[in-house]
Amino acid sequence: MEGQRVVPNKNIFWLRGGQLNQKRHVDLSDEEKANIARCTGEKHDHPCKNPMFRCSKCGNYGCSQEVSNKCTAQGFKNDICLNCGVTSSRIPVMGKDLAKFIVEWEKNDL
Repeated sequence: MEGQRVVPNKNIFWLRGGQLNQKRHVDLSDEEKANIARCTGEKHDHPCKNPMFRCSKCGNYGCSQEVSNKCTAQGFKNDICLNCGVTSSRIPVMGKDLAKFIVEWEKNDL
């Protein structure tokens, strides 16, 4: 292997924006995990299916991604609302309540 460079395993943690690129576990009970609404947006030409959240300040809803414009129904980037810019305002949306929040959001024409 003389003259060849060995590339280290690229699947280990790497720094991104000063944080480790780890998926954070959503602190929900088992019942909440089973009943949380799933994102219906498209991510890389397939259904996203990430948990849906709602902003407690402005009412914005959508999934949370690490980068902007990753999903067509994205509402949060990490923990920041993409509509109002408030941090730590997301609340998990249960599947039975999602339609109510969508109607409320569209009614207020936000």
